[in-house]
Amino acid sequence: MSVVAKVLIVDVGNTSIKYTAFDADNILWQVRDEDIAKQTGFVPDAVYFASVRSSEDGEALQQQLKASYPNAHWVELSSVAEACGVRNAYQEPHRLGVDRWLTVIASYHLFGGDVVVVDAGTAIKVDMVNKVGQHLGGYITPGLAMMEASLLSKTARIRYTPEEKVMTDGLPNSTARAVAQGCHEMALGFLERIYKDYQHFTWVVTGGDAKSLLDALGIDVSQEQHLVAKGAKFVGDDCLRAQM
Repeated sequence: MSVVAKVLIVDVGNTSIKYTAFDADNILWQVRDEDIAKQTGFVPDAVYFASVRSSEDGEALQQQLKASYPNAHWVELSSVAEACGVRNAYQEPHRLGVDRWLTVIASYHLFGGDVVVVDAGTAIKVDMVNKVGQHLGGYITPGLAMMEASLLSKTARIRYTPEEKVMTDGLPNSTARAVAQGCHEMALGFLERIYKDYQHFTWVVTGGDAKSLLDALGIDVSQEQHLVAKGAKFVGDDCLRAQM
């Protein structure tokens, strides 16, 4: 049960910022970046702030939000050794990205453990948590766009327009297809190897590319687009209870 009625989750990722508004345990809306200014009429009782950026990068945003919501309780979330019944696999818990930590906690509570959670956005992140709440560890690889951008940045003659990237069957017969489908096959191979060891787990996906990748492998998945926000809600509520 929620500690306060209205909560704003601020998820500061590497490439964008997501704002999610909760009323009790119900999500009212989610927006990205500057669109928060358009959400009038919602005044949070608490703000839960999670960032994978440097402290310096997050400081200005924190000050702006605190000025906008001066009466809200403030909870800054970070990765710790144990929270909400889940134990962190890292020997140095703070070094696990807080976004990964929050997806693990949400997956454990929403799906009961023995879960593989795949978050495919800027990076492809895969984490496992078992039925007793033990985070087993996980992987990070470049996402599809990052793989492609890295290849283009390190070569002089691999160039093409977005219109040339047409995914079709058969071996690629253009540079655009060779790069796009090559990156896609690398991601599929990575996930397929993990599936061989964890096919008995429930697979949960979040992030833009995750479902399409696992669908291509024929892996049954549960989709949950708000894992970070829901994990932040679980942890933030616990932290706020301890403060009150």
